[in-house]
Amino acid sequence: MISSMYQRRMKAAFITSGVVFLIGGAAVLIDKPDSSDEWLKMLGIGLTSLFLLIIALVSWKQYMTVKDIHIPVTNTSIFDVDHLVLKKEVGLVPALLLFEKSGHFIGKIRPLRIPVWLYPLGLLLRDSFITMLPITYGLWSTKGKVLITFQRKGIWQARVTVKNAEGQNIGEYVQDDLKSMVAIKGLLKDEDGNTILPVRIKGLSGDFSLTDEAGRRWAYFDNGFFPHEYTNLFRDVKNDIVHLSHDLSENQKGLLLAMIGFIFLERSK
Repeated sequence: MISSMYQRRMKAAFITSGVVFLIGGAAVLIDKPDSSDEWLKMLGIGLTSLFLLIIALVSWKQYMTVKDIHIPVTNTSIFDVDHLVLKKEVGLVPALLLFEKSGHFIGKIRPLRIPVWLYPLGLLLRDSFITMLPITYGLWSTKGKVLITFQRKGIWQARVTVKNAEGQNIGEYVQDDLKSMVAIKGLLKDEDGNTILPVRIKGLSGDFSLTDEAGRRWAYFDNGFFPHEYTNLFRDVKNDIVHLSHDLSENQKGLLLAMIGFIFLERSK
């Protein structure tokens, strides 16, 4: 699971590095730079290619380290866990792999289907722009069952409708997409449109601590913090771990997981 993620990341970086290098080389052959500004542009292309090559080599090293490690599958329902480790998948459309900090695979968040017309856009747009499109995402169990679905609508304001496995509306997450450097604000609402959780995410770090009016903390995330004892398997420099409350109903946990999935899908790779 993790090894295939590193392998895809490695291949994507190698291919992109090669394409950038070929484009730069072709540009030099077709129209040789004759000024310092043009040579600086060529140098920028070369450095970009080198940077991508370094990413590919790092991913290759990570892949070789974990390729023989068996990733166990958890027997715990994702609605019962008190934390999630989120790993961004490499692909045209953003997706998330979900683990327990012990390394057990617990599920994934990915589109139910990817429309054909989206593939060209996936090459051009960043994740935050792709998530503005009306794509239906699913939270998938380890057995391939869709537990909840969510879909964004709206341009200036994101309205993310969340449904359970039976297709029943269980609520929505509303977020103002005019993002602030100070904070991103949103509201988590139940199926009747009542606000059940105010959402405030720090604009620069992405940190959040979500507490309702009764003082109950639903979830918290500290960007950059990851328990050292679990880094043997999760060997990225950056690992995201979100802590979740046990004291939630299944619908509330489903809404919370959809909201967390949405905001992490929006984050750039």
